[in-house]
Amino acid sequence: MPYSWLGVIMLSSLAYLTVLAKGYQTGKYVLKPGTMGLIIAMAVAGLDGGDRAGWLILIGLCCSLIGDICLMLPKERFLEGLGAFFLAHLCYVAAFSTLGDAPLPRGLLAALVCVGVGYMLVLRAGVVREGGTLLLVAVGCYIAVITWMLAMAVQTGSPLLITGAVAFYLSDAVLAWNRFVRPFPWAELVLMALYFLAQALLALAVWGGLQTA
Repeated sequence: MPYSWLGVIMLSSLAYLTVLAKGYQTGKYVLKPGTMGLIIAMAVAGLDGGDRAGWLILIGLCCSLIGDICLMLPKERFLEGLGAFFLAHLCYVAAFSTLGDAPLPRGLLAALVCVGVGYMLVLRAGVVREGGTLLLVAVGCYIAVITWMLAMAVQTGSPLLITGAVAFYLSDAVLAWNRFVRPFPWAELVLMALYFLAQALLALAVWGGLQTA
């Protein structure tokens, strides 16, 4: 177990959440990408050169870092950031598809689809208000791919990957509600804590080695 990596990542995450709570902009610009950089470095340190799934997760982590940067620029690039995270989830889907063969219960798949469609309906008015039809299509595609990612994570049967996927899904759900429905106190703290947890668990799975089917 990469305990030293996890310790440093935890400290960096807590430092970011602290500066976020206090509104220190400079610290945010350093610690947000810095924490993701540490998570990526942990994945690289534990990567087996022949591990296809591990490489795909690593690429997904790098796409996520690009998305983070887009969302934190002085002039936010939301669509570009959404696109980067869309690519990240495609990488995670491709990685998870090579792992395990646990069948996904039809009831669970139906439930995930219903949750995704239902949440899209809740977000619809706010999304259209902010960015019109283009943003509505982009958000709809993103909800579809992250739902697919969660379903594929469940199929792997890996507790690390499943927990990471659930944390990522919840993080984005909080972000979307806060942005498109109704802002609420501490939303960014909650979503970023879930986000760092999700990415760290995915990187930790890479460190542990992933067996391809």
